[in-house]
Formats: sequence, C-alpha cells, structure tokens
Amino acid sequence: MARKQNIQEVNVEVNILVKTLTKRKGYLPIGGGALNADYTFVDAVANVCTLMGNAGYTYGKDFIWAYHGYNNDMEDTVTLYVKDEKIRTWLHLKAKCDYDIKHTSDGGVKLTRIAR
Repeated sequence: MARKQNIQEVNVEVNILVKTLTKRKGYLPIGGGALNADYTFVDAVANVCTLMGNAGYTYGKDFIWAYHGYNNDMEDTVTLYVKDEKIRTWLHLKAKCDYDIKHTSDGGVKLTRIAR
C-alpha cells in the first residue's frame, strides 16, 4: 500500500474509474512522439482534485491522491485517501453516480441527477 502522507488521520480509501472523471482522448492527433503520451489519467486526477476543491475540501487536509489503481475488471482508477466516510460518500454520489447534493432551506437534503 502506498504511503499515507500529509493527512494526520487518513483512514478511508476511495477508487474512482478514470472514465467517469474525464473524456480526454489518450493521445492528441498530432506528432510529438514521447511528448504526446497518454495524459488521460493525469486529466482525471486534476478533475477529481478540482471537484473536491470546488466543494470546499482542502488537498493535504481532507484528501490526497494516493496512486493509479485498477478495479476488478482491470480498468484504470484514481485512488484517493480521504479523511472520513462522509467525503467518500460524497465522492461516490458526485463522481461515480452523477448525483449532486442540494441542501434545502428547511435543512433537508435533496439528490439531483447531473445532466452530462
């Protein structure tokens, strides 16, 4: 298992499929040889970190990117270490299932499907 650095109490691991985080093609349709490498995974990491930041979570405090993983079907995943189960649940709803959490004025919670 990778090192768990920068977060004092990391105890939850989250795996998210790369294909749910980015639509970037593997390679650009131009020359460039090795400089035109597959940056799809890097784009996915950037997108999930931006998603977390926009939701108010802080990199190094609430979550960190851990490593490039794979699921049981050998599909690429972004693996994060998060501070608690609440963040894992939020990520599951937002990144994996295309739902957004809306808070109502009376203190309730409403799940809405994200149109993609």
